[in-house]
Formats: sequence, structure tokens, C-alpha cells
Amino acid sequence: MLNDTLVFNGVDGSTGDYLLPPLGVTQLARLALGHPLSTPERDELDLRLGVDIDYPLKEGEDPDDLAQAGWAVVFPFARKGSKAAAHQAAIREALGPLLARRRAQATRRDERRYRECVGADAYRPGETKQQFLARMGAGPGAVDPAKFPYYVLLVGSPEEIPYRVQYQIDVQYGVGRIHFDTLDEYARYAANVIEAETQPRPRPLARTLALWGVENPGDRATHASARHLAAPLADYLERDQGDRWRVTRFLGEHATKARLASLLGADAPSLLVTASHGIGFPAGDPRQRADQGALLCQDWGGPHAGSLTPDHYFAGDDIAADADLRGLVGFHFACFGAGTPRYDDFSRKGDGPGLVDIAPHAFVARLPQRMLGRANGALACIGHVDRAWASSFLQADPRQSGAVTAQRAVFESALKRLMEGRRVGHAMDYFDLRYAELASDLATRIEDATKYNVAVDDRELAQLWLYTNDARDYAVIGDPAVRIGVPEAAADERARRGAAVELSHAAGRSPSHARDAAAPAARARAPAPVLARADDELDYRWFRSGPDGQPGILAQLAQSVFGALHRAVSDVLSLEVTTYAGDCDGARAAATGDAAAQPRPRAYTCCKIDGDTILSVPVDDRGAVDAELWGVHERAVAQARAQRADTLKLILSLLPGIAP
Repeated sequence: MLNDTLVFNGVDGSTGDYLLPPLGVTQLARLALGHPLSTPERDELDLRLGVDIDYPLKEGEDPDDLAQAGWAVVFPFARKGSKAAAHQAAIREALGPLLARRRAQATRRDERRYRECVGADAYRPGETKQQFLARMGAGPGAVDPAKFPYYVLLVGSPEEIPYRVQYQIDVQYGVGRIHFDTLDEYARYAANVIEAETQPRPRPLARTLALWGVENPGDRATHASARHLAAPLADYLERDQGDRWRVTRFLGEHATKARLASLLGADAPSLLVTASHGIGFPAGDPRQRADQGALLCQDWGGPHAGSLTPDHYFAGDDIAADADLRGLVGFHFACFGAGTPRYDDFSRKGDGPGLVDIAPHAFVARLPQRMLGRANGALACIGHVDRAWASSFLQADPRQSGAVTAQRAVFESALKRLMEGRRVGHAMDYFDLRYAELASDLATRIEDATKYNVAVDDRELAQLWLYTNDARDYAVIGDPAVRIGVPEAAADERARRGAAVELSHAAGRSPSHARDAAAPAARARAPAPVLARADDELDYRWFRSGPDGQPGILAQLAQSVFGALHRAVSDVLSLEVTTYAGDCDGARAAATGDAAAQPRPRAYTCCKIDGDTILSVPVDDRGAVDAELWGVHERAVAQARAQRADTLKLILSLLPGIAP
């Protein structure tokens, strides 16, 4: 992948040329030697490499359960009584329904794993990641959500909470950021998340994936991304998820601006993956704030076609006024697709350490802002800050000069997690681990060259430098706790109906071992209450209908609350527990409501609220009762009964005038 010069670095919207002149490997090697990691950063990355990829959390904590993983919101410091403090208070008010919901979800009977970092706990200017987390009582290594929650939403511009701090916190935690221009956008985003998590889908989008990837004529970058990323990803995900998801692809000549407009409009899927150049402009260009990070479409004729026009790229303002993006998560492989830093990581002034400004100030890209902050908007957008490079999915093959090998496992794993309903911040952990590994390797080679006088090849150093910066810069715009196609109310409904117990009869396992393995799967989880607290300061406008006639935000939330209570009351009228044996995949599918699943049920219990009970007892081939399996089943029934009693108490506590 790494030739003598590199040109995979975005397209200048004002000229049609590449944003950065070709860089040689020697130049990149000098940049790497001049900017090594600090000792605390190096230590943090080394610790991260020792954590199991499936569980960046402390052992035993579930990243899909906010009551275990926790959720925090971090604001920048604002001096009391200042205009900034007043504006921040207004933002908190706008986000109030979402904060109330996350507070309820991250709270269990004996412990609250919810945190609002404001006032004295807010992020302070100039603070490092280590300094901030130390003030919060957290340390390096696996995340202990009892000290600081795993999911972290930053609310503020990258000038207030720098991208560099976001990258470093993201090494351990599931991090996202939101920053909008208006209070209404914050309020609309909160409403969008709540609606997606509590209300039935208005249209069949829960399991649709669209891959859109350009291949512009004469362009090495998009040729590589189309052939080695977009098309193979579509093939992999179709094989892996095709029985549950509808996978569509719009590649090459089909990746037009008109097609992207439909995918971000009337035909929006639940997961949209794009691969293209991102548009950039010179620092201070009046078009930079609105169009930087826009997606270059197949309509562009390539690097020899001359200057660009807005007809060649899709920007935030190109989203139609009536676009319906509810439940959507976008993943944009493109330069500046998530945002733009103030300083360029890939160039310096002369041979010195001077930084080159690429923007008057750091900012979040307009496209994800428009996707998330609108009525019927999206849940989250994953993208790249600064330039995106082919090193994300290609690496040099040392066995043959000039050859490359595709490395898509990080993309495949993250997208697979998203498609299986995992939370966005947790799915991105694969990218975080890749960054940690590369940064640690780079630090070692820099130390070899500068401290121990070990000869290090410029090409190797340049590769590691490029790979590391590219891997670091992926970011989530939006709440990192959102997930695709798994409304919380629906998930809670399945949990209340009982638990599917998976018994694995692998060779050499004793019956007691099988019971121990089944116990976590048999656990019935409490429904996450949907709560909203109306503080005295809330303005009446929260209840007022908008110009489109839709109810106000809190009125919508109230509707969802009573809808959830109605469903909960219906569910507790009867209790069902089914125990399966042997077919773990089938049992797991049945537990998630997959009608196509055909596992082998071995025991069944149905307890109605009036006392009527139906039992199906497991027997072996001789007609004798399977005591081991029946014992596991009875324990699951007892847990489910206790859970139903707790659910009834919760419902009664939420109904005014009724004591539980």
C-alpha cells in the first residue's frame, strides 16, 4: 500500500485536486520521530492491549445492560453566572428527556451508574484524559463502571473538549459526541433517540443495510475502497447476516448523488455504510464549515476532470426537508466525515515542529449534524476526523515489494456487532483496540530509533505512523449507547416473557458444569423504566405542538411512557418459560423473537395471573423425568416469577395514587 509517495487524502472542493501534495516516506518518518507518545499515553495503550476485546469492562459487567455498564454525560467547564453557563443549562434542559431516560436505565436497586459531569466535575480546559479520569476516580486498565461509567457522551464542540481527549478516552470507554448549532437540534436528537428505543418502527427498516461506494475514474483511493472494502464487506455481511438482514449495494456507477439522496431520504435503511472521498476546503474558505466532510459521489469524473461543483458531492444541506432517518446509524469512510481538527496531523511548517492550521477552529461535520439534529433524525453517525486513508483496510505485504493485503476484520467485526443489536460505542471497540496496538508498536520503534540508536527503516516507521493516525481518528457522533433495530421496550418485553436456557453438552462436561453455564442465560432482566422528570424550570413549549402538528417533546415522551406501561401490564398477566437443550444458536434466536428459529424445547411452564398453570416436563428416551434439566428449568421459573413480582411493583409505583 505504501509506495514512494502517497495521495489518498481527500479532494479539495475548490480545485478538484487532492487536498495534500504527495508525501514521501522520509517525510512521514520525520513526522513520526518528532511526535512520540507521552509516557502516560504509552502505558495506557499497553494496558488496553491486555483487555479481552469482548469485555473492555471489568469482568462480569455486561456492555449491553446500562444498569451494569453505566452511562455518563460530560460537559465542558463553564464559569457560574457566565453566558456559557446559561447556554449549557439550556442544552441540559433540551436534552432533559434523554438524560432522564439514561438515568433510569443506568440505575438499579442498590446503585446508580449514571453521572452528569457538570460544574466541578466538568471537563476543564487543557486537561488530559488521565487528569480528567483521575478526578472522576477512575484509573487505567479495564473499565470499572462503579467508578466511572463505560458509555460516555461528550456534549460540546471539539474546541471545548478536544478531539485528542476524545480519542484517548475512547481507548477504554465507549465514547460519542454531540454538538449542534441550536437548542432545537439538541431537543430533536433527544426525542429521536427516545422514539427509536420506545416506540414500534413506523416502517420495516429494522434489518436493512445499504452499502454505497464510489469508484471514480482514474482515482487510486476510491478504486481501492471499492474493490477492497465496500464490495467485500457487502459479500461478507450478506453471507453472515443475510438470513436476518436485507443487504443492498450501490457501488461504482450506481453510487450517484441521486441514489445517496434517496438513502438519506425516503429509502433510508437502518444501517448505511458509505466509502468515498470526503470534501475539504482551505482554512477559512466560506464553504468549509457547511461542506467539509461532504461525500464525493460517482458524478465526479476523477482527478483529471477539473474543478468540483456542489452537484458532485452530497452535503448536510442536501438532506431533504421531509427525509425520514428514524433509527438510522450511518458509517462514513471519508475524509472529515465526522469532523475537522484545527491542526493538520500530516504536515508541518518547514522542518520544525510548527503546526499547520487546516481550519480556523475544530468543528463537527455538518452532514452528521444534519442527520442527527432534525425531526425524524438518525441515531448516530460514525466517521473519520481529519483524513481517512486506505491503511484502514490495506497494509503493505512484506513478502513482496509494492504488494498489499486486505485487512477488513475490524470493519467486519464492528458492523456485525451493530447488526446484532449491540450498542454503537461497544461495536467501535474493535477500532479502539487496533489503534492501541498500532500506537504501542509505533512508540516502541520510535524509542528504538531515538533512545537506543537502533536503525529503523523509514518505510516501516512511515507505515506505522500512517496506520496509527488513521486508526485513531474514527469517532462516533451521537450517543454511544444507541443501537440498531432493538427498541428497548421490545427487548424488555422479550425479557419479561421468560428466558431461554442454553445447555451445552460438550464432551467431557459434567451436568453441574452445564447448569453453571446455563445460569446466566436463564436470568430474566428487569424492564428499564421510561421516566421523565419535569423540573420547575421547564418551559411550557415542551408540551406545545410544533408547526407540523406533532405533539411537544414531553407529550411524546408521556405517550411512550403510558404505552410502555400498557404493554408491561399485558405481559405480566401471564408468564412463560421455555428451556431448550443442545441447539444454542436456535435457542438464542428463539429468545430474540425470531419466528424462523426451530430449536428443540425440552421443558415449558406457563403461569397465568389467576393461578392456572401449564407444565411440560422433560423426559428421556425411556420415559423417565430428566431431573437435571428439570432442576435448571425450575430455577429459571423461580427467577421469572420473582421478576414478574418486581415488575408489578414497578408498574404500580409509576401509577399515581396507587401504593405498591
